[in-house]
Amino acid sequence: MQSYGAEVQGLTYNAADQRYEAKVVFHEAFEKVTYPVDIKAPITANFKTISRGLVLRARALRARGRGVNLAHLKRVADTAADSGRLTA
Repeated sequence: MQSYGAEVQGLTYNAADQRYEAKVVFHEAFEKVTYPVDIKAPITANFKTISRGLVLRARALRARGRGVNLAHLKRVADTAADSGRLTA
């Protein structure tokens, strides 16, 4: 079993879809792994309940090897830019 910290960032409420949306960042060793997630709930929902639900959803994505790993994509883009394969 792996141990890591999780942080919910950029929490917003999408009133049209009645969903909370955020990025969940897992802090592991020297790396940050980020998953964009959402959860359906009313605007009156408790923050603690919402944040727990978002983290659980991100953990499920991670366990299945799904979702976007933004930290990895940024490293790939930085490496490509440094090697001259990516130009602005």
